[in-house]
Amino acid sequence: MKRLLPLFLVISVLFLFKQGKSQIVINEYSCANASSGGDPDFFGEFEDWVELYNTSGTNMNLNGFHLSDKASNPTKFQIPGSITIPAGGKLMVYCSGREQIAGGTEIHTNFKLTQTKHEQIIFADPTGVIIDSLTIKNHQIHHSRGRTTDGANTWSVFENSTPNGVNTGAKLEYATTPIFSVAPGFYTSSQSVTISSPDANVTIYYTTDGSEPTTSSNVVSGPVNIASTTVLRARAFSSDANIPASFIETNTYFINANHTVPVISISGDDIMTLLNGSQIEPIGALEYFDRAGVMQTEVTGDFNKHGNDSWAYDQRGIDFVGRDQQGYNHGLTHQLFPHKDRDEFQRIILKAGASDNYPFENGGAHIRDPYVQTLSQLGDLKLDERTYDACVLYVNGQYWGVYEIREKVDDSDFTDYYYNQDEKYKNSPEYIQFLKTWGGTWQEYGAPNAQNDWDALKNFILTNNMAIQSNFDYVDSVYNWKSLVDYFCLNSYIVNKDWLNWNTAWWRGLNPNGDKKKWRYTLWDMDAVFGHYVNYTGIPDTSPNADPCDAENLPDPGGEGHTEIMQALMNHPTFEQYYISRYIDLGNTVFSCDNMIPLLDSLIAMIAPEMPAHVARWGGSIAQWQQNVQDMRDFIIDRCVLVDDGMVDCYNLSGPYPVKFNVFPVGAGEIEINSTTPANYVFEGDYFGGIDILLNANSNNGYIFDHWEIFNHTLDSALTNDKNSLQITQSDSIIAHFVIEDSTQLVFNVFPVASGDISIDGFTPPSYSHSDFYTTSTTLDLVATPQAGYVFDHWESLTTSFTPDSLSSSVQITVDLVDSIIAHFVIEQTFDVIYNVSPIGGGDISIDGITPASYSHTENYLVNDVVNLVATPATGYVFDRWESSILGFNPDEFNTNVSITVTSTDSITAHFLYVDTFDITFTVNPIGMGDVEINSVVPFAYPYTES
Repeated sequence: MKRLLPLFLVISVLFLFKQGKSQIVINEYSCANASSGGDPDFFGEFEDWVELYNTSGTNMNLNGFHLSDKASNPTKFQIPGSITIPAGGKLMVYCSGREQIAGGTEIHTNFKLTQTKHEQIIFADPTGVIIDSLTIKNHQIHHSRGRTTDGANTWSVFENSTPNGVNTGAKLEYATTPIFSVAPGFYTSSQSVTISSPDANVTIYYTTDGSEPTTSSNVVSGPVNIASTTVLRARAFSSDANIPASFIETNTYFINANHTVPVISISGDDIMTLLNGSQIEPIGALEYFDRAGVMQTEVTGDFNKHGNDSWAYDQRGIDFVGRDQQGYNHGLTHQLFPHKDRDEFQRIILKAGASDNYPFENGGAHIRDPYVQTLSQLGDLKLDERTYDACVLYVNGQYWGVYEIREKVDDSDFTDYYYNQDEKYKNSPEYIQFLKTWGGTWQEYGAPNAQNDWDALKNFILTNNMAIQSNFDYVDSVYNWKSLVDYFCLNSYIVNKDWLNWNTAWWRGLNPNGDKKKWRYTLWDMDAVFGHYVNYTGIPDTSPNADPCDAENLPDPGGEGHTEIMQALMNHPTFEQYYISRYIDLGNTVFSCDNMIPLLDSLIAMIAPEMPAHVARWGGSIAQWQQNVQDMRDFIIDRCVLVDDGMVDCYNLSGPYPVKFNVFPVGAGEIEINSTTPANYVFEGDYFGGIDILLNANSNNGYIFDHWEIFNHTLDSALTNDKNSLQITQSDSIIAHFVIEDSTQLVFNVFPVASGDISIDGFTPPSYSHSDFYTTSTTLDLVATPQAGYVFDHWESLTTSFTPDSLSSSVQITVDLVDSIIAHFVIEQTFDVIYNVSPIGGGDISIDGITPASYSHTENYLVNDVVNLVATPATGYVFDRWESSILGFNPDEFNTNVSITVTSTDSITAHFLYVDTFDITFTVNPIGMGDVEINSVVPFAYPYTES
């Protein structure tokens, strides 16, 4: 009996598992839970939920059972062991990502659901075997999907969800979404759109004013003619009360509208009310069309106010949040920004220039904030920016002007995508701490710990000596002080008048597996820059001549200690060195006019074609807008010039002095100069005396650093140290030399000097001796080429062998040991050859095809030159022979056509003989009675005379 008891227990447990597998089912779910009619959780939030149902008459303990959103990971969330579903009872589980039990009984999973991604809901036993599962189907706001009745095999739509209640009021599947015969987009003429449905017994209603179709809207009775830009929306309603109305189809048709930037069309019942200044949060649809006019993505969600001072303008900015709960899409699923790979956005900002708006703000250029944020982003500053692209906006089919599409930074989707730092839920202190100052300071995420932790860090910095290394090391462990430096450098350079006490945000992530776990800064509204708008911060000089140190000496605007922290950290030499040199580095790169002006011109060129329509819609003039842009451009140009004097005054520097940096050979490595590493060489910048220039030579693959070369200064350590430094007092040129890794040094020379050149694998050195490093055991092709007046003689080396031999001008060598290789050349020998004919006038000599005008004639030849000669007699002469003192004739001296090989000076004569002639007359007698054959030729007539 004792041996049978354990077996009995095993069978009992397996029986219970088997019962669980057959008796617990997924009974209902909703991914459309929302406020104003939804089901709030313990925290007052409206999260997705799943309902489990115990179909048995026995209480079921869910100890060890699992829920998941992925069949590939069925044990993603384990249900706590204290949870029991009573017989015939239900359990509602919130899929919020919180991973906790709230209020003692409310279960929250460690995952969330997204219905428009068609995710799964998995219920699995303790071993991971799936008991029940489904693929989520889209459902409309506040609706749910569930078994037609509790535990039934069929599934239905519930327009009134029944969490923890009896499944009643089940409906059939939604009516099919209406089908439009014409795709949304841009057309040059009117369009006739047929709206249809495959369903029987449905009536389709449509609108052309952007509002949601209802049964009071227009009934589709034939094609809808679209003669001007219109948002066409349609919805199908069934005559069967058990079939819910369809989802809404929304298409925007642009007629004779031409744009060069992306176009966003928004529509909804109360969208226009929001854009006219009422601070409401209407639901609406958003369609995104790319630069080619192709609709790439659409989503339904919430719109709300964006901006504060600028909300008083007629052209207003708005925020948009895509809502998966609506059942259309979970966000904008397209790459909205050309230089960002991100292709999914739940939230975006549609900004209308804000305080730099044209024409509603005096001096507005409609570009300052996007310009500054793009400048920072492309310059890779240690900040988070609102990524930008230009667009035009249509509201319910009406043109609404030039806008900005902006990535939202103060958003957990942003921190999650880029840095793996997400919030579990609103105000979670465990994941993101995000602080913002705009007049006052609040905690966007992470209350109350965010403010408390920041205050503790600030107090530590301000009450301890930052010159002490251990204190600075602690600060460095929790605070990205290089982000602080970039934040101050940027705002100082652009002469920002509206920061620190306004438009300032900083944050950190607390997920240990994520990035950006140190406090860092983000950019907010950057409109009050380059001499524009109101000086809310109270900076002492708003002109291009503002001192760089003005920013760090401000008396803590906003009260969050940013300037005080800057001042305290300046006591540490590392920080002071970095801050001043970083300002210099940025002035040579990101903040140089060579960079800033082309960037401004490119952004202006992007919106300039759109501004005439914008001005026609909102007022102003193109001439005035262009002047405002020019004023901004002039400020930047002046700032580039004047800031150098400020650097000298603020930090007791001298200069600046131009310094060139280069690497040799090309592509072998790069030079880290203070905080920057140029992408291209030769790199030239203006640097100051009185502060170290820190150098670090970094080799590329296959190379190692060898030495520095510098002309007018001395480095602080040996030239062979890759990390080095110096202070300058004049201009200079600095070269970092690299050599091939696992290489051998070869020195090439020519002898005598300037007698020839050596081609080394196709490269001919500009001067000799030439030294370089070559990968050991590789083969090099060498070609010796003499200069004029020389001929190659032979190769010379200490250890290297030449193939085929050292006497060949073209050879191969194998790199082995350090060696010196010399190409020897000798002076070319030349000989004069004098040509004559005898007697004069008896004939001519063709010398390599050229006949002299007179004799005697002299030609100069190199040793062993071969010359072709032809002797041609004059009339009355015949060739006799050639004559020379030394040179021989080929084939012999009696041939008119010969060749000679020049080996010495000589005189050559072509001899001709004069021929005497006599006249002989031939006749026959009598005439006509016969002929005389003369050398086989018969004369035509007699008498006949021949010489």
